[in-house]
Amino acid sequence: MQFLTVSDDRSIHSLPLLNRTVFAACSAKKMKELAAGLSGMGAFVLRVPIIETVEIEDKVPLDRALKSLAEYDWLVFTSAYGVSFFMRRKKELGITGELPRICAIGPATAEAVREYGCKVALIADKYVAEGVVEALENVEGPGSLRGRKVLIARAQEGRDVLPQALAAGGATVDLVPCYRTVPGRLDERTMEALRTKRPDLVVFTSSSTVRNFLELYNEEERLEILGRAAVAVIGPVTGATVESFGKLPEIVPKQNTIASLLSAIREYYGRGGTGAD
Repeated sequence: MQFLTVSDDRSIHSLPLLNRTVFAACSAKKMKELAAGLSGMGAFVLRVPIIETVEIEDKVPLDRALKSLAEYDWLVFTSAYGVSFFMRRKKELGITGELPRICAIGPATAEAVREYGCKVALIADKYVAEGVVEALENVEGPGSLRGRKVLIARAQEGRDVLPQALAAGGATVDLVPCYRTVPGRLDERTMEALRTKRPDLVVFTSSSTVRNFLELYNEEERLEILGRAAVAVIGPVTGATVESFGKLPEIVPKQNTIASLLSAIREYYGRGGTGAD
């Protein structure tokens, strides 16, 4: 755990989170950028590395897909983590053949693909099933998914909405788990801070962070936190998970990136947002 504070003579307009306590619940990979951005707005940040990404135990489906890449028309990545674990396993197996056309969901995922020297044929900006299907069909025309074979590389805990939507459009869909998420290890100081402090803002970067974070509290404590604090989420899927706990997020960015999330938080507090609506 680490608290970050900013203390200087800049105007309050450049420090919209000055004197506010923020719980940042995300993976360790995203924490550095998120916490630095919140701190830069003047926040008192409690880092809560609530999830970790690890290798899947059963790699047989992934290995089979990697050895059959030539059979697929599209390869869909739903997160930067999926890209990382997929490419890592591909290298371990010594597979050097060309990849199918790649559809990346969101700019951060697309950037992760490019970091491996691969071309992104399509970026689906809407992180919802309908948005991905629409983006794919826009490439070749309505109904073009019929007969296409699509490989989705994702987390073991992924939702079934996207593959169901693609299948409804006529595609043959194979789901391949590339990694899994597990609860992060929180030290005693972090746990004590979570028990004694109440945040002005809670930031979530995935549905897993929402569930794992809220499971730390009993129902009464959840209601108190969600009722008092503003909630910022990285995208609509994470927002829907927060809503399932009875809370409508105040802050949802236009793009599923940490930079866009930080920008949305700055805009919300810059226009006078103070907490739960």
